[in-house]
Amino acid sequence: MARQKDNTNAPQEKQRRTRRSKAEIEQDLSTAITRIITTQGFTKLTINNVSEESHVIKRVIYENYESFERLLQVYFVKNDFWTALILSKIADRCSDYKEFFTAVLKEFYKSIDENPIFQCIVRWEVAAPNNFVRNGAKNRENNCREELLKNKAFFQPLGIDIEALYALLIAGIYHLVLRKDVSSFCNIDFTTKEGKERLLNLIDKIAEILFASFDRIEEKKRIASRLLSRGIPPREAAEILEVDESFILSISNAN
Repeated sequence: MARQKDNTNAPQEKQRRTRRSKAEIEQDLSTAITRIITTQGFTKLTINNVSEESHVIKRVIYENYESFERLLQVYFVKNDFWTALILSKIADRCSDYKEFFTAVLKEFYKSIDENPIFQCIVRWEVAAPNNFVRNGAKNRENNCREELLKNKAFFQPLGIDIEALYALLIAGIYHLVLRKDVSSFCNIDFTTKEGKERLLNLIDKIAEILFASFDRIEEKKRIASRLLSRGIPPREAAEILEVDESFILSISNAN
């Protein structure tokens, strides 16, 4: 009788790995990039590390994205919330400039405070800028340009440089969020609910003060119209009201 072959010590056949769809590969790569930049920093963001972390071989990455830089571009566009914030969350829903002003600052603060990925993008822009992050920052600026120009035209009669004001306030928000885990700032702990609410309440107060100026502007417009109707020259009317002559001329042209 033939002896039966003993297979107990034979190597087991490896299970074939389930083939992932393109969407699943993209998700695995995105998850890997996020994990690397949030735990190790951008210096470790290499194709070798992403490939190892995502279990996606480099050949597949190149087949899907042509280059590692293209993969990063797709990732950062998806996670750079500022464009979507301006275009979909704010501009379309706000009925006036006061609402837009408060919404931009509040939504920006809430979004960056809750988005560690975007925080990492900003840190990268500041700490180790290269052509890739510079292009991302420029794209963000370009996407905001149209709305900022509308705001600029609206605030110009007040003599307020709204672009510079937004720059100052948004830069302050960047700083408060990026260093919140280091220590309190001006006796406010911005990691707490109370600290966050204090900042949001201040945004409302700034808007109240800023837009109260429009009531005074409307009154000056009425006075300027009366002065012009009495034959007072624009330059003299501007001196009386302590405004720019261009403000008087705009009223004169409107009349």
